[in-house]
Amino acid sequence: MLASPLATGEGLQLENQGTGYSNSSWALGVVAPEGSGLSDGASLRWESVNNVTVLVSLPNITLPDRVVYSVLSVMTGDGGIMQVAAGVYPNRSAWLTYSWVIPRSDTTTPTYQWILNGSEPRMAQNSRISMSIFHLSGLWSLRVTDEGTNSSVERQFPPGLGPALKAGDQEVFALESYSRTSSTFREMGNLTLESLLVDDQRVTGGFYSYGDWDPNHDPLFVVGSAGTSPPSFISLEKTGDGSFAWEFAGLWQGEDLHFGQAAVAVVVVAVLTAAVLGAVALRFARKRRPLSG
Repeated sequence: MLASPLATGEGLQLENQGTGYSNSSWALGVVAPEGSGLSDGASLRWESVNNVTVLVSLPNITLPDRVVYSVLSVMTGDGGIMQVAAGVYPNRSAWLTYSWVIPRSDTTTPTYQWILNGSEPRMAQNSRISMSIFHLSGLWSLRVTDEGTNSSVERQFPPGLGPALKAGDQEVFALESYSRTSSTFREMGNLTLESLLVDDQRVTGGFYSYGDWDPNHDPLFVVGSAGTSPPSFISLEKTGDGSFAWEFAGLWQGEDLHFGQAAVAVVVVAVLTAAVLGAVALRFARKRRPLSG
């Protein structure tokens, strides 16, 4: 339902070059439902939360063919959605900061308002970072910090967003991408969500993963384009220490179909070419029969 927008310039350039840049993104995320357990023994009540922070280790994704985001999202009580992401764009190696707000998510064509578009901090592969969305002095703000370099950025979201978050199941963190090419993710290692903190308390239980329509769950919003399933070569697992790890899980039959189709096309062309050349050679040989004396 909520595909992250493309940065102006880079995404439009790819589309105008006719490269088949997809406007549909997939996402595989972690949802924290209302009532999830907290480290202090209390239960999560989204309407009372003023600060949502994730501690994340970025994956080793360089020079992707399509944009890849690690994105934090929350919905306010009036249906506005705030998102902040570390993103790496095609043919780039560094992760930069992106942020946008969707003031009304209950429309058929949500409007995205950019807050940050390729901002510092400039984060390397495997960097450990923190991303926060917090309410202070009547306004919502964001902060992204590279924990290794202490480089950070902070911005305010525009006024008019509801002062409280919406009760329900929030898909707070996701891996989102417009790429379905396995080579983009093959050497990624792990994208790791180490901790989700609400008002300095770690969320410890109640999570579930979400990647496509699920009749057993109904999150308030869904990251990624509606009806777009994540590729099966990406897995999401909860680890023994309570963190979540996204990783490359290997190819299944039918994945990277465009490559398979190309390979089949090459074989077909080669076979047809050989057949044509064979027929020409046979005809030429017949024409060169020895003359009778």
